[in-house]
Amino acid sequence: MAFDPSRSALACTACGHVRVLPEPSVDAQAEARREQDYLDALRRLAAREPSLEARVVDCPSCGAQTRFEGHVVGDRCAFCASPLLVEQTHVERLIRAQAVLPFALDKRAAQRVFAQWVGSRWFAPNALKASVREADGVKGIYLPWWTYDAATITTYRGERGVQRRVQENRPNATAQAGAATTRVVTDWSPAAGAVPVAFDDILVAGSPSIAPHLARVLDKWELSRLRPPADELLAGFAVEVYRTGLEAGFVQARERMQPQIDSAIRRDIGGDVQRIHARQTVVDDIRFKHLLLPVWIGSYRFAGKPYQIVVNGQSGEVEGDRPWSTWKIALAVLAALLLLLVLMQFQQG
Repeated sequence: MAFDPSRSALACTACGHVRVLPEPSVDAQAEARREQDYLDALRRLAAREPSLEARVVDCPSCGAQTRFEGHVVGDRCAFCASPLLVEQTHVERLIRAQAVLPFALDKRAAQRVFAQWVGSRWFAPNALKASVREADGVKGIYLPWWTYDAATITTYRGERGVQRRVQENRPNATAQAGAATTRVVTDWSPAAGAVPVAFDDILVAGSPSIAPHLARVLDKWELSRLRPPADELLAGFAVEVYRTGLEAGFVQARERMQPQIDSAIRRDIGGDVQRIHARQTVVDDIRFKHLLLPVWIGSYRFAGKPYQIVVNGQSGEVEGDRPWSTWKIALAVLAALLLLLVLMQFQQG
C-alpha cells in the first residue's frame, strides 16, 4: 500500500483498496511541533554521527533488489512499484525527523501543474510541450528541513542623517544674475543603541538535492498541517535523511537573520538616512525542529540536455529549468524594434 495524497489514506497499488489513516492524538501533534534545544542537540552530536552507506533492499513483493544510496531511506521498486522503506535501525541519525508534512498533490496533479507551467513558457521551443505531455511524470520525495527559532540582541554604532534643502544662487550662462537652485544637504550625528529581534521558523534545507535557483517555490509551507512521522505517510515516496547537519544549517539561518537585524537597527537610528559602522549580535535561546517536507521532482531531456523541475508538494508552486527558443526570442526582439521605430516616426510626424 502507498499513501494517496488525494484521499489522505493508504491505497493498495494492486486492487485499489483504501485504508483511512486515524488522526494523530493531541499529544503526538504537540510533540511533532515541539521546539528542541539547539545546544543540547549539539552536545549529543559531539560523538559524531554514523556515516551513511549505500544499502541493498529486497522488494517484499517481487524480490528484486534495489540499491539505496546512503541519504535515501524510502522509494518505490523499479519493477513492481511496491513501496520500499529501509528499517530505521539501518539509517540511524542522532536527530530524527520529528514531523512530516503530508503530500497534498498526487502524482497526476503534480504532472498537470508541471505541464501547465511548461505551456506558459512563451520562449520555449514548441517541441518541448509535446515532450512533456509524453513524459512519465514526476517523482515524489520527502526532503529533510530544519527550522530555527532564536532571540537576538544587537548593539551597534552608527550615524543618523537628517536631510534638508538648501537654496543656492549659481551664475547663469546668459545673465549676470544667478539662477536659484536647491540641493539636498545631510546633517550627520552619532547614534548608538541595542535592538532585540526574535526569529521564528527560519527554514533551511537539510539536503543539497534541489538547486538553489529552483528552491524559490519551497520557501513557504503551511506548517500547521504537520503530523507525527509514520511509515504510512512515507509509503510510496522516496525519503532522504539530512546531509546538511544541524550546525551547518544554523550557519545558513544566521546569514538570513542579518538583513532583518540591519533593518531593525536602521529603524532604531531613525532620521532620513542611516550609516551602520559596527554591530555585534548575541544569539540566545536557539531552538529547532527537524521536518520532512513534500516535493515533486522531475527531470527530462530535450535535445540531449537534461533539465529539472520542482513542484511544491503542498501548494503546487512550480519552478524549473527549460530550454529557450532562439527564433522566438529573435522574433520578439525584432517586433520590439519595429514598434519602437513606428513610435519614433509617429512622434516626428
